[in-house]
Amino acid sequence: MKGLTISNSDLIRNVHNSFARPEPFVSDEKPATSSDDVFHFISYTHINGKLYELDGLQNGPILLGECTADNWLDQVRPEIQKRIQSYAQSEIRFNLMALVKDKVVALEEQMATAAPGDMGTLQQMLEAEKAKQKHWQLENIRRKHNYVPFVLEFLQILADKNQLGPLVDAARKKARKE
Repeated sequence: MKGLTISNSDLIRNVHNSFARPEPFVSDEKPATSSDDVFHFISYTHINGKLYELDGLQNGPILLGECTADNWLDQVRPEIQKRIQSYAQSEIRFNLMALVKDKVVALEEQMATAAPGDMGTLQQMLEAEKAKQKHWQLENIRRKHNYVPFVLEFLQILADKNQLGPLVDAARKKARKE
């Protein structure tokens, strides 16, 4: 039910889909069944002094117990560790992510109230974080780009110039040696 609710949010769906790999070849796949690997997100959150697990495959939020804003991470840690352990023996495709405040925003907020002596260090940290985010943006652009048309065109040009055959032969010779 929550998965459906989240998928109905244009903003969330568009952000989620923007990280999908471009698929140059589309296949007619059958819908997932209970025996198929189904990938989904499970999240944990604290709301009004309660710790909840939100799993799109469950009927609703699962109350895990009482917590505060200060101790909820300590409260959720055993739950996450238990889940990791349940998959550890058989599942290698497992990710753990955290939603945190943007470090650029956090550093800018710190700078607004920092002592003059701390400004140099905070400024260096801010510039490093901005450079890191710019690098991530470039990586995402490259990862999401569909290179298939370029590769096909490049191979066609090599073939038209009679250069593809010798390159394939050289690659085969090299592969045999290794």
